[in-house]
Amino acid sequence: MAETGIVIKEAEKYVTVKLERTEACAKCRACTAGFETKDMIIEAENVCNAKEGDQVEISLEQSNFLKAVLIMYTIPLTFLLVGLGIGYLISNIFNLQDVELIAVICGFSLLAVSYLLIKSKEDKWRDKKFRPIANKIVSRKEM
Repeated sequence: MAETGIVIKEAEKYVTVKLERTEACAKCRACTAGFETKDMIIEAENVCNAKEGDQVEISLEQSNFLKAVLIMYTIPLTFLLVGLGIGYLISNIFNLQDVELIAVICGFSLLAVSYLLIKSKEDKWRDKKFRPIANKIVSRKEM
């Protein structure tokens, strides 16, 4: 998965890149990003020594992309389903009347816990292989 964008800011090991959303991203509408501006700003590891104004190719390994998707969707879904199950068990054990309400409360509580867990691990994962890489300069800014 490679995209190209313009470097708008450079730091020691990272560059901030402005990308234009692809047509597939705009049509997906899975998030609100498709409704907003066509530009997307990301931070990428600068392995090609790009400078401000350079057009670079950004990539994220397919396996790492899938791992990130699993972290962001599978973990919360699992916590939600387990929470629903726990809510139903608690309701049945204590013979409570509002079975569905208790299940939903437990489900959303564990869903919130899953996002807090992911957020607490974000710094650890950010420094690993889930960061995009600016791996090739497509065109240099003319000076």
